[in-house]
Amino acid sequence: MESGNKLLTLAQAAELSACSTKTLRRAIDAGELATVRLGQSAKSDRIHAADLDAWWQRSRYVPPPMPVFPKAPFMGPLVSDVDERLQKLLATKRTKSAARTATVHRRK
Repeated sequence: MESGNKLLTLAQAAELSACSTKTLRRAIDAGELATVRLGQSAKSDRIHAADLDAWWQRSRYVPPPMPVFPKAPFMGPLVSDVDERLQKLLATKRTKSAARTATVHRRK
């Protein structure tokens, strides 16, 4: 980014930073980004290019390092209670939907 004494509007600074003007306004309100007010309204706020560049360098996101998990040997498929119950249901040829259908027919 071009540094110097150039003053940028929030829209220009947002375009250079590839972010929203709301993001810049939040940084200004939090005291992270310095502005110069040329008039009486917030629309007259200007940002020095050097201040914008310094804020951008400070606020860059650095992802945390990825954890490394130890590799465990494959032990084979695990049999759970659900698998055993399913085998029992299939052996009796009675499933939950069949039981539900029988209950519905009895109510009529």
